[in-house]
Amino acid sequence: MTQEQQPAQIERVFEQPPDAISLYSDLAQVIRSAHEIVFQFYESIPGPPGPDGTMTLVRTRLRATITVSIPHAANIGDILRTRTEQPTPDQPGAPQ
Repeated sequence: MTQEQQPAQIERVFEQPPDAISLYSDLAQVIRSAHEIVFQFYESIPGPPGPDGTMTLVRTRLRATITVSIPHAANIGDILRTRTEQPTPDQPGAPQ
């Protein structure tokens, strides 16, 4: 008689250390090299308004550069597409 072995169960704990990057980005770019995908996230910082009250300068600052493998980037893309296609509770047509 053989006894089936159960796969090992692993508990995964996610944590965010105090020096981890956490930001809001209003501009991003994606760059592909031969073996990896580079995500760069920027924030826009408006300058002081001119004498007539209009913005004349916006500084865009690079906040984070993240490099991942192409398969990992494809997985991220699939997750983003799935999550953005689902309506949120405040959108019309969302289940109540």
